[in-house]
Amino acid sequence: MKALSLTAALTAALTAAPTAALVALPLAALADQGSFINDGVAIQYTDDGSGPAVVLLHAFAGTSALWQAAGLAPLAGFRTITFDARGHGASGKPTDPAAYGVQMVDDLAALFDDRGLDAAHIVGYSMGAETALKFAAGHPTRVLSLTIAGSGWSGEAEAGTYGSIAQALGEATSFGDFMAAMTPEGAQELDPNAQAAMRTLLAAHGIDPAQSTAPLAAVAAGLAAIIDLDAEALARIDIPVLGLAGVADEERANVEMLAAVLPDFHFVPIPQADHLSAPLSPVFLQAVTGFLTE
Repeated sequence: MKALSLTAALTAALTAAPTAALVALPLAALADQGSFINDGVAIQYTDDGSGPAVVLLHAFAGTSALWQAAGLAPLAGFRTITFDARGHGASGKPTDPAAYGVQMVDDLAALFDDRGLDAAHIVGYSMGAETALKFAAGHPTRVLSLTIAGSGWSGEAEAGTYGSIAQALGEATSFGDFMAAMTPEGAQELDPNAQAAMRTLLAAHGIDPAQSTAPLAAVAAGLAAIIDLDAEALARIDIPVLGLAGVADEERANVEMLAAVLPDFHFVPIPQADHLSAPLSPVFLQAVTGFLTE
């Protein structure tokens, strides 16, 4: 997820009581787990179930644990494939920005090849949504449908934001230190309920406050190469696309903008949700499962 949206969402979480969306994480089901090497980097994946394939792409600074928390992995009736993006989770974590950017899109193509997928449905959240859009524009025959959530048609402003995030991450040692530096003064005095809410949100996304910022700074520095899609490139995506964003998400407008260029686009707002809490909402789960099973 974009770190500034993440910061705003965390600030809201720090000052609010837990909600019904913050549920205990489900236990992981038995599945085929492994890794493959692409461009010298190990990519960790989980492949579970049978049926039409759906590939799930998580957000910035998190892991594929998000999809278990959201109730989408495993997904009944589908072959559900999740993976940790390079620089995240159990995958390799280069610290050179040159190892990121379009290489993250290439990792998705390599995943398809490694798992023997001709085509699949793709669900992406925030950074994962931007990666999915870039992949669909470059590999239109390999995508059956797209779910674009928490981020959408990004441009120069977002590229600049990613550059600022990369610089700020480079000045911190851990992601927790980065978040503390980005949190407005006064929001750090937390009552026990707010602390529990924050821990639940972080765990749901697979965000480890102790993780090193060096790989994440490199990821952020390379993301401008993923979001450089113009209207002509996006218009080539002629498959069904579902857009999702929390009503209080700063990225909502960028998702809704896709309606202007995608020929088969439908948007669903997630009520009472921001960038961090939206994928944990029952409305999110219902919208995605309904879309995929139509």
